[in-house]
Amino acid sequence: MENAIKITNWINRLIMLPFILVLLISIMKNETFVYALYIAFVLGAYQLVSFLISLIFLKRYKLKRKKEFLIYISSVVLYFLIGYIIFSNYKGNGQNIPLMILLVSVPILLSIFWTYILESIKNEL
Repeated sequence: MENAIKITNWINRLIMLPFILVLLISIMKNETFVYALYIAFVLGAYQLVSFLISLIFLKRYKLKRKKEFLIYISSVVLYFLIGYIIFSNYKGNGQNIPLMILLVSVPILLSIFWTYILESIKNEL
């Protein structure tokens, strides 16, 4: 278990670092934001896989971690449901900037939250 969590945590850090760097660069240069989206897709897919791997060891975690797992997966499912509903019913012309900012910022917050959970698990070991 310890090795699996350490490896999962290390890979998460390895993907999070360029993601955060490209996000910070995209504040100054908007054209680099596309690269942040590509990295975010890879990061999100990896974090969902690491969540499923972490579920194997769920019995060994403290109650606080189990609650964080529940909050994380509930947030992810809710985000995808809301995103699906918005995109399936959206008839705008693409000028709704607050909606775009919301749809882009929520996965960033979810990835930071999952990183926090992984770091907490690693520190408990």
